[in-house]
Amino acid sequence: MIRNIVFVLFFILMSSKVYCCDCSGKPSIEKNWELASEVFVGEIVKIDSLLYGSYGQKVYVFSVKIKKSYKGNFFPGYEFRDLLATDSGSCDFFFDIGKEYLIYAKNNSYALYSSICSRTDLLKNIDSTELVLLDKLNKDFLNDKKVKISRFQDNIEYQIELVKNSFEEKLKRKEIIIYGLSTLSFILFLIILLLGSKKAFKRNI
Repeated sequence: MIRNIVFVLFFILMSSKVYCCDCSGKPSIEKNWELASEVFVGEIVKIDSLLYGSYGQKVYVFSVKIKKSYKGNFFPGYEFRDLLATDSGSCDFFFDIGKEYLIYAKNNSYALYSSICSRTDLLKNIDSTELVLLDKLNKDFLNDKKVKISRFQDNIEYQIELVKNSFEEKLKRKEIIIYGLSTLSFILFLIILLLGSKKAFKRNI
């Protein structure tokens, strides 16, 4: 009897770990921005629920049109993203079509998803100070990226200059050697010419 009770309790505990989502608390804006692959404001334009996962769980695909990006590679003409969610009691965030959200998305095996444990929420529920801070984080990141690219370019230019100087130095050495050999050849030619002239002069005497 006790063994059966222990087994039932163990099964319940294991089930709760597998099928229940437990959030220890939402992260700070800075931490969530750092952990996210992409952060953006977007409108849900389409929901597809005809897919199933490898374990039979229903998979939802939420198509979102990005209206403002705070992190990630965002280019004009490529403003749509798909976010995945499963109905197996996971921590995945479920969106409503036609509504705007601030989304903190993570990339997992080439697919984006968002968690209810993140700061993802309806845009109308987001405090304006959070958007201001996200804008600052994004600008700081882009400026830092520009500095790194500039340093990288400067380093490349420096390396090219080193190679160029080395090549020019080798070329100068080569020219000096060629000039030296040419001079030596000319001197040898004069010596041979003089020796030949002396022999001819002696014969004439």
